[in-house]
Amino acid sequence: MNIAALSSSLLCAAVSAFATSRSYRQLSPSAAMKESSSSLMMSSSLADEYAIRTQSNMSNELRWDFIPINHFAENRDSLNEGVGTLALKALESCGHHIAQQESDKMIAHSLQCEWTKSGSNVWSIKVDRTTKDTDEGNELDCVLSRIMVQCALSKITTTIPDGKEEAPKGNNEILLHVTLPLPEGRGCQQILLSNYNYDDCVRHLFTPLNSEYAQKMELVDMVNNNGDVLGSLPRPYVHTYNILHRGIGMIVTNKSIFDTSSTPDVYVHQRTSTKRVFPSLYDMFVGGVSTSGEDSTWTAAREVAEELGLKRALKVLEEGGDSTSLDNPLSDELFQCTICTSYNRCVVSMFAYTCDTSSETIEWQEEEVAWGGWVPYDVVEVAGELSIDRLKERGVWPGTGAENEEEQKVTNDASEAKVMELKGKYSSDQEKDQPWESWDFVPDGLLVWVAWLKWVKGNADVLK
Repeated sequence: MNIAALSSSLLCAAVSAFATSRSYRQLSPSAAMKESSSSLMMSSSLADEYAIRTQSNMSNELRWDFIPINHFAENRDSLNEGVGTLALKALESCGHHIAQQESDKMIAHSLQCEWTKSGSNVWSIKVDRTTKDTDEGNELDCVLSRIMVQCALSKITTTIPDGKEEAPKGNNEILLHVTLPLPEGRGCQQILLSNYNYDDCVRHLFTPLNSEYAQKMELVDMVNNNGDVLGSLPRPYVHTYNILHRGIGMIVTNKSIFDTSSTPDVYVHQRTSTKRVFPSLYDMFVGGVSTSGEDSTWTAAREVAEELGLKRALKVLEEGGDSTSLDNPLSDELFQCTICTSYNRCVVSMFAYTCDTSSETIEWQEEEVAWGGWVPYDVVEVAGELSIDRLKERGVWPGTGAENEEEQKVTNDASEAKVMELKGKYSSDQEKDQPWESWDFVPDGLLVWVAWLKWVKGNADVLK
């Protein structure tokens, strides 16, 4: 049995932080709760081999249906849809109502969460697994049931006007009795909401599953198809079960992308050969995962400072500034996109960083980056296109757009012509020891790059 303490007022503030909309506007706790509650009426997410349909039909009940992603592959053309496209299709479809008869056939199993008030300051939360077979459940059910408990907590706090429990004067504690799955069966936890912050409550929820993860690993947010936060969990679970989460992407240029007089150079870097994931591949973006409750703008400022040593944006934020500050090189959030691969599912908030090369010096860690340099934007465009084409030819492109043989030949001929044109336009300074036309980029980054090109095309005041 684990007992944690967390004040109801702090709980309301903390839950409102993770339950706000994707832009993380500063809302009062009650407004934030209302936004979160409405988003949970019907939405979807992704975990492991499942699309998760989340729905709330009652004021004290949540239901999460687990639908195998492969159910959405029945009529797909395998040449035109990669694993990421299929996951996105499942994510979008599960966010809408599915006919009852069709739904019953698709659902593998469900998790049901109910909560009741059993005293002036006492609540009971219970999560059950409903299934067509006799399976006892698994670790994924155990993990996601704890996300459901957090959703229930946000619902409970909306019943407390202005974050105050209807209780005897001076008594601001809430006692929770939580019953939920464990790998070996079921377990019960008591959590006293009294003095600590929300992270402590989350960590206590996960302690029975893996105490090391719960107490030592950073927490990140699981999100739905709208980018709204469902709850927090230790980061290793996100990787183990490929859970949809929040992150950022950032293009770093040597002049503003909104300066249409000429196109900028883009900072491209190559990962070291010793990296565990994607050794020696290239990337045209800085990227990273947002920690639980972290504003995406802060994530962007932190990541570019850590990866490239560019700290101006972080300094502006730490001194109380924001994106409107004249000396802030970091843009507002430009757009959001959802990327899915077999190992990463992320709702990405996209930013741009304008590096002042006269006063800033890029510094990266030698164990992380083997090479980096400024590359003309049009070279990055063609290099990225060629890298995508090679993934398509190998049948491993996670996105959409594998052309037939005739269309591929036209694409290849056009690409060769572009390469020759750019070779004549620019010197070979950017080529290092490997010609840029043979650079292989990180697939996740290429998916974001496709979304970036679409965004640029739709904005007349960018890169024209």
